[in-house]
Amino acid sequence: MTARNLSQLARAQVLLLNRRDPWHPQAGGAEVYCFALARRLAAAGAEVTLFTARYPGSAPLGVADGVRIVRVGGPYGVYPAAARHLLRHRHGYDAVVDFQNAIPFFSPLFTGRRTATVRVIHHIHRQRFDDHFRWPLSSLGRLLEKHAGRVVYRGRPVVVSSPSTREDTRRELRLADPVYVVPNGGPAPPAHPVAPRADTPTLTVVSRLVPHKRVELVIRAVPALLPRFPELRVHVCGDGSERDRLRALAAATGADGAVTFHGHVDERRKQELLARAWLTVVPSSAEGWGLTVIEANAVGTPAVAYDVPGPRDAVQHRRNGWLLAPGADLAEGVADALEELADPALRERYGAGCRAWAARFSWDASAERLAAVVLEESRRLRRHRRSRRRPNDLTAAGRFRVADGDAMERAIRRTLRQTDDYARRGDDFRLLLHGCDEARAARALRRLGVHDGAVTLASRRDLLIGSGEGRPS
Repeated sequence: MTARNLSQLARAQVLLLNRRDPWHPQAGGAEVYCFALARRLAAAGAEVTLFTARYPGSAPLGVADGVRIVRVGGPYGVYPAAARHLLRHRHGYDAVVDFQNAIPFFSPLFTGRRTATVRVIHHIHRQRFDDHFRWPLSSLGRLLEKHAGRVVYRGRPVVVSSPSTREDTRRELRLADPVYVVPNGGPAPPAHPVAPRADTPTLTVVSRLVPHKRVELVIRAVPALLPRFPELRVHVCGDGSERDRLRALAAATGADGAVTFHGHVDERRKQELLARAWLTVVPSSAEGWGLTVIEANAVGTPAVAYDVPGPRDAVQHRRNGWLLAPGADLAEGVADALEELADPALRERYGAGCRAWAARFSWDASAERLAAVVLEESRRLRRHRRSRRRPNDLTAAGRFRVADGDAMERAIRRTLRQTDDYARRGDDFRLLLHGCDEARAARALRRLGVHDGAVTLASRRDLLIGSGEGRPS
């Protein structure tokens, strides 16, 4: 794919605010997402700074893959430290990408009027404040996330990683700002087989070991699975506050002989364990996305997950995995999947579907979509006027054929918004028009001189993979 948006950010000063960096002991998918986009902005020529918290053993300053890293403050001290940094460099940044992980940075309060600010939300933490804090801190957290954030960021675009999070931001946070889906990327397909598939039923779980990931459901399912699959082996990769409790649970339930806790593993080892597995399991009650699903799919391994926000976008039922109803028995769902995968032909069919789905996602494409949002916001600030499209949750898809494809491509780039997406095959075009219903999309096509195009509302799949510029399957 072309990097026409990223190339326009060459020499731009871009600041990313995230409470953790990818090397933080508690780093997860949000940090992978942040740094994957940061390094691609830097590779395109932008001057990128990642401002984040310190942790034991970390250096206050560093550079990685062209990204300057500034670490100040602890888990909560990073927020006032970021405010001071922004005030000292009030007119030094062209764009700020503000990653909201429960508590916002409130960066618009400390930046210049011409600084493009984009807020990234992976998932809504409203219910989790009660799990981690007592009143009144739990109420304060919800107030900061919902009400204060809505006021401070008013009018500024929001980036989410999945259609599920887009829906949650509208429903839970009551946002009236433009919301764009910029999905997680996926690993490039391995050039050679990473590891042979295990001959016996094998599960690999990759997760932070914290309460809301619900890895304990997997451990509790093992005793129910062993009578049907006596050779079952379960590999748990990751670390966190629940590690010791999960080990004790495995011992207490008699699952410890089948379960291996690997702790934190590097990328190579993670790929090997996922490639050997028949299944990966995502037992969480909600996610921003399902990065582990795509990582497993890339090596041909399907997933079992609950039909909840995030996983319902990453898993296509019976194509790259299985979705269980919320509250369904996990052991039964895993057993049904393992029964199907016992057939080598079906295992191969699911593997092909997994690889095809994972190939639709790339970090290069995601970085290009983020750059489009930054550029559109920069242009909006320069124009000092609102877009003709009011923020809404609708995206329209248009298809048409023209006689002169080159002329149409020039017209599209000149006429449509930066965040609108298109794909071209010869003289055939496909558009995705964000914040736009069918009637407005038809008017947009008429402005391009197209009067016989087909216009529909975009599907969740369209929102994830765009107009078709991801890696081909």
